[in-house]
Amino acid sequence: MGLLPWPNRLRPLLLSCKHKPPIAQIHAVMIVTGAITHANSNAPLIASYASIGDTETARKVFDEMPQRNIHAWNVMIIAYSRQHCPSEALSLYSRMISEGVRPDSSTFTGALKACAGLLDLKTGEEVWSKAASCGYEGDVFVASSVLNLYAKCGKMDEAVAVFDKMPRRDLVCCTTMITGFLQSGRPVEAVEVYRRMQNEGMEFDGIVMMGLVQACASLGDLRLGLSVHGYMIRRGIPMDVMVQTSLVDMYAKSGHFELASCVFNRMPYRNAVSWGALISGFAQNGYAGHALEMIVEMQSCGFVPDSASLVSSLLACSQVGLLKLGKSIHGYILKRLEIGQVCGTAVIDMYSKCGSLTYARALFDQMVSRDLISWNAMIASYGIHGCGEEALALFLQMTETNLKPDHATFASLLSAFSHSGLVEEGVHWFDVMVTKYKIPPGEKHYACMVDLLARSGRVEEASELIASMNTEPGLAVWVALLAGCHNHRKLSIGEIAAKKVLELNPDDLGVYALVSNFYAMARQWEGVAGTKKIMKQTGTKKVPGYSVVEVNGELHAFLMEDKSHHHHEDIMLLLNKLYHDMRAIGYVPKSEALLHNFEEAYSSEQRKFIKLL
Repeated sequence: MGLLPWPNRLRPLLLSCKHKPPIAQIHAVMIVTGAITHANSNAPLIASYASIGDTETARKVFDEMPQRNIHAWNVMIIAYSRQHCPSEALSLYSRMISEGVRPDSSTFTGALKACAGLLDLKTGEEVWSKAASCGYEGDVFVASSVLNLYAKCGKMDEAVAVFDKMPRRDLVCCTTMITGFLQSGRPVEAVEVYRRMQNEGMEFDGIVMMGLVQACASLGDLRLGLSVHGYMIRRGIPMDVMVQTSLVDMYAKSGHFELASCVFNRMPYRNAVSWGALISGFAQNGYAGHALEMIVEMQSCGFVPDSASLVSSLLACSQVGLLKLGKSIHGYILKRLEIGQVCGTAVIDMYSKCGSLTYARALFDQMVSRDLISWNAMIASYGIHGCGEEALALFLQMTETNLKPDHATFASLLSAFSHSGLVEEGVHWFDVMVTKYKIPPGEKHYACMVDLLARSGRVEEASELIASMNTEPGLAVWVALLAGCHNHRKLSIGEIAAKKVLELNPDDLGVYALVSNFYAMARQWEGVAGTKKIMKQTGTKKVPGYSVVEVNGELHAFLMEDKSHHHHEDIMLLLNKLYHDMRAIGYVPKSEALLHNFEEAYSSEQRKFIKLL
């Protein structure tokens, strides 16, 4: 045995062992022959124990070594890092530095990976600084590890600085940058990295392509998404279930359901996430019926709906007011899953939008753990039901917790004030948002405040608020101002708002109706004619209105002027009775929001004038 050429024969022998007994036998032979005293023999032995997950024995061998070379230190640090023991890896790295051992590329790579696992940015930057001082700043493996650290900690600007200085960038670096930008909500930069590396002649794999598809989905850039899909087909890049699911998600989010369904139907293997991507796309684009049909089909194919699919189904129920089905999904969640923050918030939203505010609040009170999104959803629920005081009370209750309100919280609160006519409260809390919480007002905050002020007749204040905006006011802001001007006959400010609305080219008929009716109220027939001309040029047509009501779990749709419902005559009799009862107590219907028939709305002289324009 003593004649065996240690350690040259030892390394491949140990690496071939996949179980502990043969490794232990070789370990015993090393002790008997004295090979254990060879520093170069211990590193493979430690690596072998670590490879089967026995870090305890590996560490024992390491601690018993009389002298440790850099390879032994590296093997032990990397073993801890791979076994998800980052704290032990960093502890060993610190001990190594304190003992004066000079680290190398493998040392820094393992230590930085441990820092990334702990999201310990401070220690990671100290390791990176040490690596730079030792001359490893340009090492591709060390730089890739620090990129991963910055990406996981959300420090993408720092990652860019490292990435730009790298003398050589490989596919791993590119993948890390694209993934990091996506996780940080910066899809534009993710696409820029891809195009930059493409110009440098880099070939990409499925992981990069999947990240790029996800970026296209976030941006809504279907053209680039189609290009990426075509690139994968032309290059023969294997598309596994994750890549194909990302394609389904991208096409579905952009509303191209034929393409999404085509990819989905051709998938040789689907999982619950694949089904959820298509269901989510239908629900988010307003195709509630298709979403609900898909979740039924999903179950018939033997798949169990996950939380994402159930949340999308709840969204679909809220869109069409299917309270009974929403309750059934709620019950399913209670039986199969835990009501976590995501599912709980979705159920609250469903109950609220289906008209059951008491159910929504009861569930909210029962939630063990409530995050900021849950609070925001409940505040918004009170808002859409016009319960501004209840929304404020809940907001004040939230401020007593450790949660800090964000821009979405105040948007929900201000919207509640707007729906409830609580003007002074709205003005006060808008000021608190800016001065106390240092939250800069966004488009939605301004739209709520303008609507609140304009509704109450304080149109001049609303106009001054718009003038103080640091950004260009959007359509919602100008529409809110115009509605207030129309209701309170504020002609001069209303003319400005009407012009701004038309400049923004709205695609909603109701907005054109508001503009036309404002001009008619102001007796500005040129404006009426101009609005009609724009609608004709843009092809904007009145979509027939309809309402949907659920009775005993069945949806009944009522299209405008449609007489096909089997209870039409009975319904009309009841409506006629209600109409007379309402008129008897003094109710006068409001028709300001209607775009009246052009020939009926104006006198013959007015029609002649408009036709001459």
